[in-house]
Amino acid sequence: MVLTIRPLNSVKADDGRSKGCDFLIYLTAKEVAGIKGCSERYVKMLINNGSLQGDETINQNNRKKYLIPLNELSHSEQLKYYKSHAIAIPEDLLPERKTERPHKEFDEFSAVQREEIAEWIRILNAWDEYCATSKLQKVPATEKFVQLQKVANPDLNISKGILYRKKKALKADDLAGLLDNRGSWKKGTSSIPEEVWQCFLSFYLDEAQHPIQACYEYTEMWIKREAPQLLPLPAYASFYRKVQTAIPKPVEIMGRQGMKAFRDRCAPYIRRTYEGMASNEWWIADNHTFDVQTKGENGSIHRLYLTAFFDARSGIFTGCYVTDAPSSQATLIALRKGIVKYGIPENIYVDNGREFLTFDVGGLGHRLKKSQKDKFAPPPVFERLGIKMTNAIVRNAKAKIIERRFRDVKDRLSRLFPTYTGGNVVERPERLKKVIKDTDNIPTDYEFTQAVEDILTYYMNEKPYSGAVSSDSGKSRMQVYREQLKEKRVAAELDLNLMLMRSTRSQKVGRRGVHLTVAGEKIDYYNDDLILNHFGESVYCRYDPEDISEVRIYDLDDNYIMTAPTDNEAVLAYGASKDAVAQALRKVKSLEKLTKQELKASQITAFGKETALNLVLATAEENKANAEEINPKVISVHRADETAEQLPMAVGQSNIVTIDKAKMIRNLEQRQKEE
Repeated sequence: MVLTIRPLNSVKADDGRSKGCDFLIYLTAKEVAGIKGCSERYVKMLINNGSLQGDETINQNNRKKYLIPLNELSHSEQLKYYKSHAIAIPEDLLPERKTERPHKEFDEFSAVQREEIAEWIRILNAWDEYCATSKLQKVPATEKFVQLQKVANPDLNISKGILYRKKKALKADDLAGLLDNRGSWKKGTSSIPEEVWQCFLSFYLDEAQHPIQACYEYTEMWIKREAPQLLPLPAYASFYRKVQTAIPKPVEIMGRQGMKAFRDRCAPYIRRTYEGMASNEWWIADNHTFDVQTKGENGSIHRLYLTAFFDARSGIFTGCYVTDAPSSQATLIALRKGIVKYGIPENIYVDNGREFLTFDVGGLGHRLKKSQKDKFAPPPVFERLGIKMTNAIVRNAKAKIIERRFRDVKDRLSRLFPTYTGGNVVERPERLKKVIKDTDNIPTDYEFTQAVEDILTYYMNEKPYSGAVSSDSGKSRMQVYREQLKEKRVAAELDLNLMLMRSTRSQKVGRRGVHLTVAGEKIDYYNDDLILNHFGESVYCRYDPEDISEVRIYDLDDNYIMTAPTDNEAVLAYGASKDAVAQALRKVKSLEKLTKQELKASQITAFGKETALNLVLATAEENKANAEEINPKVISVHRADETAEQLPMAVGQSNIVTIDKAKMIRNLEQRQKEE
């Protein structure tokens, strides 16, 4: 071991050892590596990136060598060095006599502190449970738990050492020991001028992700040119430490990695406090694909979907509708069923799917384009019902708390059916192939729908409450719903029918009145009064998708004008349902398409892919080749009145050609004599 000691104007002890801090001790990179328990290469890396201060020298073999001051090491590492070399520990490293921290009860802490204490108690309990159930030993199990917590709670900066310290504090009933008070004594202080720090941040918070060292150099360059009075800059180590402590992690991620990374890793999700929440205060809506194969009326084998609303406070399913495809209309049907049974909710928390973000259902939300902001939009259904809609944060899976209830649907409902498919290939039961060979084993859509409605309402809603409110443990979900239902908002059937009507966008009353667009076709609605008194006015229509035989017409101030009928043959012939009419129109279009295809095929066969022009030109060419010379019996010559010796030159002719008329006549007369 090589020990380099530099005297600092002090005396040396009789035994040659340092007395207090009289000498500055330097260690080699190898010695530091031994103290830290790492490689020598890692120590050199710390020196090179500025994390560790070291002096660069040249050894006897003319090779680069680093000398690290002992006081650059941590407190514990310095103590380790002194103890291993039997050197007296300097007074400034001796542990101070700790004063006993006064005991504080839980309710003496602030609300924020109580939340932090509760969070750490939860984590410590989870740690104990994880270690008890894990097949690993406690040390590797703890390491695994720490990694999991770093993902789940990145802001807490959890480590093994912190876990053990928090655990010790909890055992000692020292709740204050669960709080993170690091750096509170120096908060707001820094040796770096604010102007310099802002300049540094402009380089550091960039998606180019410049290294800290590079940002430091760029800052020095800029300051040297623009603000030389701020030179010299504080040491690089000051910037390095401030980067670690002063920049909020979400800000760093957004600045250096972009908005998507921020949304994926840091964007907040709704973490609700359920104690003060009432039933019907929040309903949450989403769609779920059943992992069950069913049989349609036409014999087709498919999987159905569930559009569902559930009450956030109690966890019961309120409005449910089984459909072959999620849609805005399925959303309204499920909502109507929920309102009829449980009342109108105050708030609805929905996903960002089109079945919710439709202009006449919940409004367009974040899908609203700038070009659409000034355009008229009818009041959406949610607004008419007095429901406030909140959208989940885009690309934030944590916000979809209804997913937990859908897992229950999968486990407690879908698995009951013999045609359960599983969520993926791995989960698929081996028996499924044999089961579906016999179509009698496959439940019909009707049978499945009836079973779903009964199971959700009378089985799953009666299951024990498993929410966040501990005082409600042991109660059923329906019991919790009834107890926490402070107000039930209801609507008469007629009012509900009106409020749940779909709307069109604004349109002008024309000669054919107003219209709905169904399957790409316009269905007209008009009467004499509408044309006579409102021609050219901008209006919008409200209608019932199950009965489109008439529409209600409103002006753009949402004042009712009149109800107008239709005389469209498709509506009269195929019933009043929008879906039925759309299906009929699709059949008409299908027939048109088929006819066009047949016509096209006939044309191709008849003409051999030749166009009419090609055919005419080919015929003309054929006739040209077979043309016979015209030889009349008599040729009469008409002479011009002019007697010019030569005819004018033809337009565009490059050389002048002289025409001898007398010679032409003589030649003609000679040919006639010969014949």
